[in-house]
Order: sequence, then structure tokens, then C-alpha cells
Amino acid sequence: MDTAPEPAMPDTRDWTLVLDGGCPECGYTLHDPATTGQRLRAGVPRWQAVLRRPNVAERPAPRVWSTLEYASHARDLIAVLGQRVRAMITEDTPTFADYDGEAEAIRRRFWAADPAAVAQQIASRTDETVKIVEGVEDWWRDGLRSDGRRFTVAQLCQYLLHDVEHHLHDVAG
Repeated sequence: MDTAPEPAMPDTRDWTLVLDGGCPECGYTLHDPATTGQRLRAGVPRWQAVLRRPNVAERPAPRVWSTLEYASHARDLIAVLGQRVRAMITEDTPTFADYDGEAEAIRRRFWAADPAAVAQQIASRTDETVKIVEGVEDWWRDGLRSDGRRFTVAQLCQYLLHDVEHHLHDVAG
């Protein structure tokens, strides 16, 4: 598809709510941040499997991302949040700009991505992020969202894993 599909329905929820008790929608419960790398790696073959589906680029509804778009988003968040963990362990209380997933989907044309390339990119971005996470010595180092909310490396790892697992749930992966 060469033309951009309609933007996805806006999701205005503050997903950091999962840090208060998990996610009833996908079943995520807070995990030990030290297991983040292991669990991220476990998601790679699941993403690879869903990206081999014949209808991977088809949207289930006009304003709902396709499996390919969800996978592309997960790939990017794995990288972005890994870079943020790195910043938190190397800088004192960095502040992070908002991340607009829909804007990135449009800018990077997620709907037109090559599923095999996205599968490979998920694997490589996961490896990069896992190396960062496995190097964490102080889970309590912190950072700030652009709105001033403070969070720790441990919480960012929990948020990251929830996001990846939630989107696997979205695509029945």
C-alpha cells in the first residue's frame, strides 16, 4: 500500500498505570526487572511467527493497526526505551521527550514495511536493549518524563516489557 491508511484511534491512556498493579487487558503483572532481558528475548520468536502470517499487513478495522504496524511499533519502543535505560544509567536524572507512536508510524510508513526485515530488526533491537538492561547495576537510578513524572530504571523496564507483551496480546501472538 503506497498511501497512508487512516491514523489509528488515539490512545490517550497513561500506560504507566501498569506500574501500579499490572494490566487487566493483557494479563501483565509486575515482573522482577532483572528478568526483563530474558522475557524480551522470549518475545522475539513470537513476533517472528506473527510476522510470517499471510495477512500481516491487513488492518482488522479501519483505524486499528495491522500486525505489521504493531510489530514495527514494538521494534521502535524496544530501541527507544533501551536507549533511555542507557541514558538513565549513564546520566543523572535525564528528562525524556514524549514519544508519539502514531507520528512515527506515519513518518516511517509502518504499513509498508517488509515483515521479514521487521522480524530481523526486532531481534537485533532486542539484543541491543538486553545488553543494556543486563548491565544495570542500580535499578533505582531515575529519569523524568517531559511532564515531570519521575520513574526508575526498574519501572522503565517494567513499562517496556508490558508494552511489548501487550502488543503481542493485541495481535494474538
